[in-house]
Amino acid sequence: PVCKTRADTVSVSTLTPMLRYGHIKNNFVFNFLDYLLWLRNKENDAHIRAFDFTFRSSVEHYFPRNPRFESDKIHADVCDSFGNLCLISAEKNSSLGNLLPSEKQKEYKNKPADSIKQYLMMKEATWDENAIQHHTQTMTEALLLCLAGQTDH
Repeated sequence: PVCKTRADTVSVSTLTPMLRYGHIKNNFVFNFLDYLLWLRNKENDAHIRAFDFTFRSSVEHYFPRNPRFESDKIHADVCDSFGNLCLISAEKNSSLGNLLPSEKQKEYKNKPADSIKQYLMMKEATWDENAIQHHTQTMTEALLLCLAGQTDH
Protein backbone atom coordinates (compact mmCIF):
# COMPACT_ATOMS: atom_id res chain seq x y z
CA PRO A 1 0.00 0.00 0.00
CA VAL A 2 0.96 3.61 -0.61
CA CYS A 3 1.18 4.58 3.04
CA LYS A 4 3.15 1.60 4.38
CA THR A 5 6.14 3.49 5.72
CA ARG A 6 7.81 3.11 9.10
CA ALA A 7 4.81 1.12 10.36
CA ASP A 8 7.06 -0.79 12.71
CA THR A 9 8.12 2.42 14.51
CA VAL A 10 4.77 4.21 14.76
CA SER A 11 2.20 3.67 17.49
CA VAL A 12 -0.54 5.67 19.16
CA SER A 13 1.96 6.83 21.78
CA THR A 14 4.51 8.01 19.19
CA LEU A 15 1.99 9.48 16.74
CA THR A 16 -0.28 11.39 19.16
CA PRO A 17 2.32 13.98 20.28
CA MET A 18 3.20 14.73 16.65
CA LEU A 19 -0.46 15.45 15.83
CA ARG A 20 -0.92 18.25 18.35
CA TYR A 21 -1.47 21.88 17.40
CA GLY A 22 1.91 23.52 16.99
CA HIS A 23 3.64 20.16 16.45
CA ILE A 24 2.18 19.14 13.10
CA LYS A 25 5.04 19.51 10.63
CA ASN A 26 2.94 19.48 7.48
CA ASN A 27 -0.76 20.10 6.89
CA PHE A 28 -0.68 17.29 4.34
CA VAL A 29 -1.65 14.95 7.20
CA PHE A 30 -5.14 16.51 7.18
CA ASN A 31 -5.55 16.08 3.42
CA PHE A 32 -4.25 12.53 3.61
CA LEU A 33 -6.64 11.71 6.45
CA ASP A 34 -9.54 13.21 4.47
CA TYR A 35 -8.61 10.90 1.60
CA LEU A 36 -8.54 7.88 3.92
CA LEU A 37 -11.90 8.88 5.40
CA TRP A 38 -13.30 9.35 1.89
CA LEU A 39 -12.15 5.85 0.94
CA ARG A 40 -13.68 4.38 4.10
CA ASN A 41 -17.04 6.22 3.97
CA LYS A 42 -17.83 7.17 0.37
CA GLU A 43 -20.18 4.23 -0.22
CA ASN A 44 -22.32 4.92 2.85
CA ASP A 45 -22.50 8.73 2.99
CA ALA A 46 -23.58 10.96 0.08
CA HIS A 47 -21.93 14.05 1.61
CA ILE A 48 -18.60 12.27 1.81
CA ARG A 49 -18.98 10.75 -1.65
CA ALA A 50 -19.58 14.24 -3.10
CA PHE A 51 -16.75 15.88 -1.15
CA ASP A 52 -14.66 18.23 -3.28
CA PHE A 53 -10.96 18.13 -2.47
CA THR A 54 -9.78 21.75 -2.69
CA PHE A 55 -6.95 23.88 -1.35
CA ARG A 56 -7.21 24.58 2.38
CA SER A 57 -4.35 25.85 4.46
CA SER A 58 -5.60 26.95 7.87
CA VAL A 59 -5.73 24.71 10.93
CA GLU A 60 -9.05 25.26 12.70
CA HIS A 61 -9.78 24.53 16.34
CA TYR A 62 -13.36 23.28 16.15
CA PHE A 63 -13.77 24.03 19.84
CA PRO A 64 -12.09 27.46 20.04
CA ARG A 65 -8.93 28.08 22.02
CA ASN A 66 -10.39 31.36 23.25
CA PRO A 67 -14.17 31.19 23.45
CA ARG A 68 -16.00 34.44 24.14
CA PHE A 69 -16.82 33.40 27.69
CA GLU A 70 -14.19 32.10 30.10
CA SER A 71 -16.70 29.60 31.48
CA ASP A 72 -16.78 27.86 28.07
CA LYS A 73 -13.05 27.08 28.03
CA ILE A 74 -11.81 23.51 27.93
CA HIS A 75 -8.44 22.14 28.95
CA ALA A 76 -5.69 23.37 26.58
CA ASP A 77 -4.26 19.85 26.05
CA VAL A 78 -7.63 18.64 24.80
CA CYS A 79 -8.30 21.79 22.77
CA ASP A 80 -4.95 21.47 20.94
CA SER A 81 -5.30 17.72 20.31
CA PHE A 82 -5.72 16.30 16.82
CA GLY A 83 -9.34 15.42 17.50
CA ASN A 84 -10.26 19.09 17.78
CA LEU A 85 -8.36 20.20 14.66
CA CYS A 86 -9.29 20.27 11.00
CA LEU A 87 -8.05 22.01 7.89
CA ILE A 88 -10.25 24.73 6.39
CA SER A 89 -9.76 27.79 4.22
CA ALA A 90 -8.06 30.76 5.89
CA GLU A 91 -11.05 32.94 5.00
CA LYS A 92 -13.50 30.66 6.82
CA ASN A 93 -11.15 30.24 9.76
CA SER A 94 -10.94 33.98 10.32
CA SER A 95 -14.71 34.43 9.91
CA LEU A 96 -15.53 31.67 12.42
CA GLY A 97 -13.24 33.18 15.02
CA ASN A 98 -14.03 32.05 18.52
CA LEU A 99 -17.50 30.67 17.89
CA LEU A 100 -18.50 27.55 19.79
CA PRO A 101 -19.08 24.35 17.80
CA SER A 102 -22.86 24.74 17.91
CA GLU A 103 -22.52 28.21 16.40
CA LYS A 104 -20.10 26.94 13.75
CA GLN A 105 -22.62 24.25 12.80
CA LYS A 106 -25.18 26.98 12.17
CA GLU A 107 -22.69 28.87 9.99
CA TYR A 108 -22.17 25.73 7.89
CA LYS A 109 -25.84 24.82 7.64
CA ASN A 110 -26.63 24.13 3.96
CA LYS A 111 -22.96 24.63 3.03
CA PRO A 112 -20.44 21.88 2.39
CA ALA A 113 -17.82 21.26 5.05
CA ASP A 114 -14.25 22.21 4.22
CA SER A 115 -12.96 18.77 5.17
CA ILE A 116 -14.32 15.31 5.77
CA LYS A 117 -12.79 15.37 9.24
CA GLN A 118 -14.68 18.61 9.95
CA TYR A 119 -17.88 17.08 8.57
CA LEU A 120 -17.55 14.13 10.97
CA MET A 121 -16.88 16.52 13.85
CA MET A 122 -19.99 18.56 13.01
CA LYS A 123 -22.15 15.42 13.00
CA GLU A 124 -21.58 15.01 16.75
CA ALA A 125 -24.51 16.28 18.83
CA THR A 126 -22.18 17.44 21.60
CA TRP A 127 -18.61 18.57 21.11
CA ASP A 128 -16.91 18.48 24.51
CA GLU A 129 -13.70 17.08 25.96
CA ASN A 130 -14.98 13.49 25.79
CA ALA A 131 -16.03 13.85 22.13
CA ILE A 132 -12.67 15.42 21.28
CA GLN A 133 -10.73 12.64 22.99
CA HIS A 134 -12.81 10.00 21.22
CA HIS A 135 -12.32 11.72 17.85
CA THR A 136 -8.57 11.98 18.50
CA GLN A 137 -8.43 8.23 19.10
CA THR A 138 -10.57 7.41 16.04
CA MET A 139 -8.59 9.64 13.66
CA THR A 140 -5.22 8.46 14.99
CA GLU A 141 -6.33 4.85 14.54
CA ALA A 142 -7.35 5.61 10.93
CA LEU A 143 -3.82 6.85 10.23
CA LEU A 144 -2.25 3.89 12.01
CA LEU A 145 -4.41 1.40 10.08
CA CYS A 146 -3.10 2.92 6.88
CA LEU A 147 0.48 2.66 8.09
CA ALA A 148 -0.21 -1.01 8.78
CA GLY A 149 -1.59 -1.40 5.25
CA GLN A 150 -5.24 -1.75 6.35
CA THR A 151 -7.14 1.11 4.69
CA ASP A 152 -10.62 -0.47 4.89
CA HIS A 153 -11.47 0.02 1.23
